[in-house]
Amino acid sequence: MDNKQITETLDLHTQSIQGLVDNQLMLAAQVQVLQAALATMLLHHGDRAALLRTFKGYMKISKEGTPQLAKHMGALEGGMLALLGEGTEPAP
Repeated sequence: MDNKQITETLDLHTQSIQGLVDNQLMLAAQVQVLQAALATMLLHHGDRAALLRTFKGYMKISKEGTPQLAKHMGALEGGMLALLGEGTEPAP
């Protein structure tokens, strides 16, 4: 490979990496918007206890289905549990 080919290859890889970074930022922004929308909906839902039970069930399935992501879901799950009022639900 001559210097021109190396430079072209490096430029191509640089553009590819920048594209991945841009995509990651767009996905993060989408997640933030969805979280804000969901939080708004949850604050006005009439049966938070039922939502809390359902959410816990779905989170269990999600963690079992993607164990490599389970530890990364913890903080997000905690935030959602707080929004759903975990610890404040009425006794059965």
